[in-house]
Amino acid sequence: MAKTKKRRSLPEPMELWTGLFAALYLLLPGFSGYSGISSFKTGLFYGLSALLLAVGLWYFLRDWRAKRSLRPSPAQLLALAFWGFTLLSAALSRVKGGNPWYDPTAHEAALTVSLYVLLFLMVSRWGKPTEGLFRVMLWSLAGLCLLCVWQALGGNPLGLYPSGLNFYDGYGVRYKGAYAGTIGNVDLVSAFLALALPMLLLRTLGQKPRQAWPCWVLGAVCLGILIWLRVLCGLVGLAMGAALCLLALCPDRLRLRLFLLLLGLGLGVLGLLFLVDLPVGMLHELHEILHGRFEDSFGTGRFYIWRQMLERIPDGLWFGVGPDMARYSGLAPFVRYENGAVAARASITDAHCYPLHILYCQGLPALLSWLGLVGLVLSHWVRARRDKTVALLGGGLICFLCAMLFCFSSVIIMPYLWLSLALLEVRYHHLKKEKRP
Repeated sequence: MAKTKKRRSLPEPMELWTGLFAALYLLLPGFSGYSGISSFKTGLFYGLSALLLAVGLWYFLRDWRAKRSLRPSPAQLLALAFWGFTLLSAALSRVKGGNPWYDPTAHEAALTVSLYVLLFLMVSRWGKPTEGLFRVMLWSLAGLCLLCVWQALGGNPLGLYPSGLNFYDGYGVRYKGAYAGTIGNVDLVSAFLALALPMLLLRTLGQKPRQAWPCWVLGAVCLGILIWLRVLCGLVGLAMGAALCLLALCPDRLRLRLFLLLLGLGLGVLGLLFLVDLPVGMLHELHEILHGRFEDSFGTGRFYIWRQMLERIPDGLWFGVGPDMARYSGLAPFVRYENGAVAARASITDAHCYPLHILYCQGLPALLSWLGLVGLVLSHWVRARRDKTVALLGGGLICFLCAMLFCFSSVIIMPYLWLSLALLEVRYHHLKKEKRP
């Protein structure tokens, strides 16, 4: 008797939306080059969020008519708390010069943060991390990498740089800043690759070489791009996250040994840096820090930013200065001198450390609710780490979070944080339902 082929069911609306988001939001860089990429991505995110709201309404009405439970999960309650404290911070903001609800310059004001939470709530309830979605993300990432490689060879695909210029004219050579791929600022590209690379490699666990080689090749390209960009936040985030991944995913009987090995390795490196002053930017700074010497210029000015914000936080501990209102809060600009002359001057718009940014802009209750949400979802990753989908989502998420300790927040990449949190959350609860008798 001939075997009948099993008909593939059509993807559900939420799966279609997540696939559409993964492809469009990553691949489209806008139509006015890197100068307008933040405005374009913000508008695109708002449009996709409006579509998500319609999809979520359809699911809500379907479940309501079927009398299914719509009770929020603990993670969703924490996301709602974060949203509520963000709105309260915007309502109580007294910063002049900007609008904490929506500002064309501050692209992560209260409206944008509200849409982040909407994305998490909708996808964590009705989303699904399917094989089809992963393939869409894989091809979209390949498009980003292709564009970066083209730029590394000196090209100007899509006319993203000013006419006649390329990647190597950035970093203050012929124009300010440095931009690459469909994401733009190299710090953001680096942080995003810290999210994508672990997902690629963890995807190949248990696969045969003929199945795994596309992910290995693309992963090698991603690592090469990270090195080419010369941005440490992604590399440092990847290293920190990889250590935590190894501890979370290794067999229980080996965890203590691995922890002691990593601890010994870390202490050995710190001891070497304490004794030897290597003439390399970050390594020299670590040597100085270990000897108790701190300078505002360390971390490409991050120490200066962190010091200013930490000094002001007690004045607005509970509700901050307002969502994304740091640029209007009176922080002194960062100035870099070379040979006694001003080489660079930049206003401070972000903490370059996401938890600190939340604390300064939205206050302590918002930070605690966000940390509770992230901690709860990561605990689900550890509990269900034997599932490959949970493993790769958690691995990418932890590396991205480590990178965001040194990177600035932007609407260009932050939706991926909330999408990863949501997909991990929904996968975990799906596994729990499967185990119930």
